[in-house]
Parts: sequence; structure tokens; C-alpha cells
Amino acid sequence: MPEVAEVSHVCALLRRNVIGYSIRETRLNVDKLVFPQLKATEEPEKTLLEFESRLLGATVASVGRHGKYFWLRFVKPDHDPTVMLMHFGMTGMVKLRNVDSHLIFMENGGDKKVRKEVEKEIVNEKNAKNVKTMKNVKNVKLEEVKVEIEKVEVQKESGPPEEETFVKAETIKESPNDTVDEISSTAEWPPRFTKFELVFEKQDATPQTLDFAFTDPRRLGRVRFLTGPQYLTDEQLLAEDPLKALGPDYSKDPHRDVENVKDVFVTGDPDPHHHGRPRLAFDEFSRLVLSKKKPIKSLLLDQDKFAGIGNWVSDEILFRAKIHPAEVISNKIADPESEHLQRLYEAIIFVMEESVRVEGNVREFPEDWLMLFRWGKGRKEKQKTKNGYSVDYETIGGRTSCFVRELQKPLKREVTEKEENTRKVKRKVSSK
Repeated sequence: MPEVAEVSHVCALLRRNVIGYSIRETRLNVDKLVFPQLKATEEPEKTLLEFESRLLGATVASVGRHGKYFWLRFVKPDHDPTVMLMHFGMTGMVKLRNVDSHLIFMENGGDKKVRKEVEKEIVNEKNAKNVKTMKNVKNVKLEEVKVEIEKVEVQKESGPPEEETFVKAETIKESPNDTVDEISSTAEWPPRFTKFELVFEKQDATPQTLDFAFTDPRRLGRVRFLTGPQYLTDEQLLAEDPLKALGPDYSKDPHRDVENVKDVFVTGDPDPHHHGRPRLAFDEFSRLVLSKKKPIKSLLLDQDKFAGIGNWVSDEILFRAKIHPAEVISNKIADPESEHLQRLYEAIIFVMEESVRVEGNVREFPEDWLMLFRWGKGRKEKQKTKNGYSVDYETIGGRTSCFVRELQKPLKREVTEKEENTRKVKRKVSSK
């Protein structure tokens, strides 16, 4: 399922490419799953025509996101703004024709492909560094060069040296059977599993058009068209269904100076505004966690508490915080200022902010992250992290959790103040 990182990348694609464009053409179908508003009307065809009427000629004014939801805000003369609110479900995605995306689906061998790419980059960097080092060697005497040549000839006769200065990139084998789903701009159009299309245009000196497709193989994605005075601002949007049920998005800093965010967007967070619902402060976060009697993995997946966190993000957070995913923290910790809670809080913020900053590009994630090594549960060869730790799997709350048992050990139970006072009383009584 696309999580906060993937959603932020799609928002970034849209912000880079469709702001200021108007809708020239719509291709919507009467699909009550994709467009849930059609379920509540007796005339879905008529309602769909109303949606299309609002969109045609409307201009994209802004892009927004919160958790796993994202939206395009349209403006049109003499009309209330229209918001196209989207949620990907399990397999939804937005594709823009002839616009490439770095997103890669890690299942079905995607992780192998990325690791091979990373390994090749390391090889190339090492070789480039060695070439640079060799070029910097100056004033080498001819006799020394002859000696080195003789050494090489001896090595050829006696076998390869123990270490090679250059790593051979061709030793990293590519499997012809690796099939990986990527978001490609060169694929057929419309893409497979397209649920609806839009055609954008921009009237410049040279008119430009851009095709938009919302795809979804499993048809669990949802799209709503919202118009009215209650949707005039993004703060109002978050106060209405379905967004009002969501918890804070921890990639949204309450203290960030969004007023000075540059209008020209290149890369990074496409929507840093918290729209009135930023992450909780540490003391509020601590009280929340200590009030819940459920595994921390399940708690992190609650969208009404932690919007945007899904399966892989929660695993990454707990791996960084060194907490077992099945841990019920309130059963072990009583101190709201516990270092374990502080580490968890910081891990949530770091993982969410960093994954948004790089727009979900796994090739740019920190090299010590679990992400590249959490896949392949059913493979014969056991997965290991970059540092050699074995990766384990456990089903918690119906979801597969990936963790490193050696690092994510059960917490030791802390003694509460009440228990400590009881012990003191008992010790006094026994000493009499």
C-alpha cells in the first residue's frame, strides 16, 4: 500500500507538472467503488456529469496531502473551488504521460533490482576514486614503473592477487527473470487498470497538454469531488469527512515556517503545511502511547492516531527505535519521559520526514535502513541487513511485521512509583 512517502512523491509529481494547467477533457466512468459518492445518488450518470462539468475548464491551484490522502484544488471563474480528494487504497497510483517516476514496487523482486543498482553505484564510485588517486600520483621514476610491471607479470604467472584495486561490475549478475513493476512514462497509454483519465492543458506561447491516469488493479482506491463553502480552505477540508477522522501526520512540523516556502518547487516535501493538524508534542505523544493496551506495531498503523504510517514505515520506525513490534509499551513503561518513548518519538519524526524529503526514493534512503532488506519473506535464503543482522517476520494484528530480533528485544519492565513505595513499606516492616 502506498504510504506517506509514496503519496508525497505523487504530490510532488503533480506540483511540478500540473500547477497552472486547466482540464480540457475528462474520461470518467460510472464506477461506484472508485467514486463512492455515486452510491448515494439515484442517478449516478447525472452526478458524474456534474463532476465533469465542475472539472472542465478548471485550473489547478494547489496540491495538498495529509497521511495517505492527497488532493488537487481547482479554481474556476464564478464557481466555488473544487477539491479532487484521492486515496490509493492498496494498489492505486497516478501516472502522468511522458513524466518519469523513481517509484519502484519492492515486491516481486523490486528489492533485488534496487540492491543491484546500489551495489553498482558503489562499484563505480570506488573505481572512480581509484582512477583519481592514480592520476594524482606524480614524479614516478621509470625504474619504479618497470618494477611494478614486473610484479604484474609475476602475478599473472602465479595467479590473481589477494585484493583487486578495481571491483568488476560485471560480477553483479542481472537475472533475466527479474520482473519489477515500475512507474514508467514509456508504457502503453492508457496504462493497464486505468480507472479514469484527465487531459490537462496550458495556454502558453506554445500550448501544452498532459495526460493523467488513475490506475488501480485491486479497485480499493477512492476518489471524491468536493465543492461547497465548507471546502474553501485546506483547514476546512480536514475538518470534514473523511479527513476529520485522521490523526496527525508526523511529517508535519507545527513550528515550520511555511509562510516563507518558495513558490518554485523543485523537490522534497510538496506540501509542508499542517493544515491545522500537526504532529503531537512529545508529552502528548507519551500520554497517548501509555494510554493504549495494544502492540506498538498495531498502534502505529491506526490512521486515527498516526496518519500516513503503513506497514513498511512502521517497521522502519521500530527498527530505528530498537523496539519489538509486538511490544505493549504501557505494560512495561510508566515514566512518560522514558528514553524508550523519546527514541520512538524521534524515530517516527525522522523516518517520516526523511522518506518525504527524498519522495520515497528507496535509492536515496539511509544505507542503514531496513527498507531494502525487509522483503522476500518466502525466499529460501534468509534476508540480512547491510550490517549482517538476520531479518525475522512475525504476524501482529493480522499484519506481517519485519524486524531484527537481535536488536529489537523485549523491553524490561519498569517499576512504577506506587510499586516502589509498596516495596519500601514491606522492607520497613520486615526489618522490625
